[in-house]
Amino acid sequence: MPHPGHPPVLASVIIVRNRPFLQRGSAISHIALFTVTRCGRRAARFSVSKAAFDPTTPRAAIIDGLCARIPPGAEVLVREPRLSDHAFHFIVTAGDVMPPCDNTLIARRLPGSTMLPLAVRDRQLAELGRSIGLDLPGPQSTPLRRSRSAPEQAMALWAAYTAGFCSRREAECLFAAFHAWRAIEQARPVPF
Repeated sequence: MPHPGHPPVLASVIIVRNRPFLQRGSAISHIALFTVTRCGRRAARFSVSKAAFDPTTPRAAIIDGLCARIPPGAEVLVREPRLSDHAFHFIVTAGDVMPPCDNTLIARRLPGSTMLPLAVRDRQLAELGRSIGLDLPGPQSTPLRRSRSAPEQAMALWAAYTAGFCSRREAECLFAAFHAWRAIEQARPVPF
């Protein structure tokens, strides 16, 4: 398989909900945006932002705010949501029309961007995170711990893309740049 390489700007998005998408009371609780901008063949700039939300914050406002932070022309890496068999059965038997998922709303808000959905299970994401030195919570962790790890999940999603779609040499260079950036970020003093 030919490797298409890393795009000039890639924005990795993680959206964490307090409950599964179609359950009553489901709301976005945390988001994270990890942006990688290529600087030549072997260098990259990285940035990460995150936000937490009250369950009463309107979904449209959260999605609009997220999309405003995605650089113009960036390719957007999102995690493909998994619809449980129970939820799908409920929709089909009840005759309801499924509301648009968060990724669909992001795509509508960014019509000129390319969406890159990846189907990655929680366990796979945690393994990918560990492979680049991230401490991601496992499936048995508390919901709060999983929610707070949204930035690391976005980084792990980027790692999945980079490992799967970049040449080995390109991926090695990008991971080396990532490790250097992480070391600098972790050495910064924490503001009060």
